[in-house]
Amino acid sequence: MNLLVKKLKVWPVLLAVSLFFVSCEDPGKIGLNINPDSGALVAKYKEFVLPSTMVQFNPRSTTNGFSLQAGSYTNPDFGTVTSKTYFWLGVATTTPELHSSAKYKRAVASVQFTSVYGAKPIDNEIQSFELYQLNKPIETGVTYTRIDEIELGSLLGQIDLPLQINDTLRTDSLFTFELTDAFGQLIYDKLSTGRELFDNDTVFNQFFNGVALVPKDNNKIVYFNTSTFKISIEYTEVNSAGEKVDRAYNFDLGNLSFFYLNSDVSGTPLAGIMPDNKDFTPATDYRYLQAGTMIALKLNYDSIRTLPDTAVIQKAFIKLGDIPLNKPGTDVPLTLIGYFTDEQNTWPAEATSSTEDDKVFATLQNEVSLDGRTPPVPGYYSSTQDIVFEQIDSLKYNATLSNFIQRFIAGEYNTEETPLEQGGSLLIFAPTSTDKPTSAPATTQTNFFKVHKDSIKLEIYYSVPNQ
Repeated sequence: MNLLVKKLKVWPVLLAVSLFFVSCEDPGKIGLNINPDSGALVAKYKEFVLPSTMVQFNPRSTTNGFSLQAGSYTNPDFGTVTSKTYFWLGVATTTPELHSSAKYKRAVASVQFTSVYGAKPIDNEIQSFELYQLNKPIETGVTYTRIDEIELGSLLGQIDLPLQINDTLRTDSLFTFELTDAFGQLIYDKLSTGRELFDNDTVFNQFFNGVALVPKDNNKIVYFNTSTFKISIEYTEVNSAGEKVDRAYNFDLGNLSFFYLNSDVSGTPLAGIMPDNKDFTPATDYRYLQAGTMIALKLNYDSIRTLPDTAVIQKAFIKLGDIPLNKPGTDVPLTLIGYFTDEQNTWPAEATSSTEDDKVFATLQNEVSLDGRTPPVPGYYSSTQDIVFEQIDSLKYNATLSNFIQRFIAGEYNTEETPLEQGGSLLIFAPTSTDKPTSAPATTQTNFFKVHKDSIKLEIYYSVPNQ
């Protein structure tokens, strides 16, 4: 019995199996196909190649992505992606009271690195970034998206990073670079005469506007260690013992930030795709997925309606593969997420997570159906269902959909409460934030892959009642 239960897994069959062992009846008499020679259940197999298109989601919020990165890279399939970060400076917990002997010395910034995204670096290759003061403030309460920018003001300084072969970046090194004296002197003077500006981040950045980190002559996206970023206004002072000492006022990252993430796909198979949630068919036989720019796969699963509504699903899963090897320095996503969608490819701008038995399932859709009721969690209809795509190896993904398909062909979603499931479409995309996979989607974790359209398949093992 245990082996049989493990093979079938769905509640209609569990009920039938329990009746069999209670009544000792022939399995053929309760509607299951049985091999007369071996006595085993007869499993049928069917494979569907799922029709697929592309969707690029409307610009999503990038506010407070809690990351710091900048750069640019080019890929023949996805074009040129450019990243910039706009952020507040964070004031120190205490504001020093400058002695009359204090004298301004210099302004510097220091930062460490975590990783690089793009082509493998040449030994000691220099990647340059510029730090600008913004020409207008970053507004609180505004939802910034991946296409938003703020006009740049004064150049504060330039970061030149020596990249290393085989080591990507010297992540154990803290790099320090000088900022302009005009900036340093301004902050130093305010420490002397305008100390109320340093009460909190909001007050200071209403005065200063904030800064932008932008790439210069760059062919990679570099991720910076946010905990080590610091801007220091250095000065000297004579202490109570009459000794000249070095002191500094330090800023770290403030409480408000957002990303700009531009994707120029001209001259690529994705040329013509628009970030307006419309279906798009690429110019090649390949389908594409990219995380940060929110390019997603759209699969049509209407073909499963051809299965008999009496079918008992034993296994059902979607497979994506084989995935051609990406360029060196790039990575395919570790996990994919699936969402059932309506005809407008509606997708949640905000979301919360649902858990059961300590397992995280697909994220709740922040949508309301026509009758005013919220649809159920996509793909989560019992404790056995999970539509999160897991990577099988470097070239393939799959997602189990046994329970969903069992209930779908039985007509259980033909209700007003499940309008998305009736549509026969599934959006597949890569989480772009490990802690908030959908509510902060447009960060620059631009993992991607391409896959041939004929290798996107739904595979189903099932039994049907005796005729």
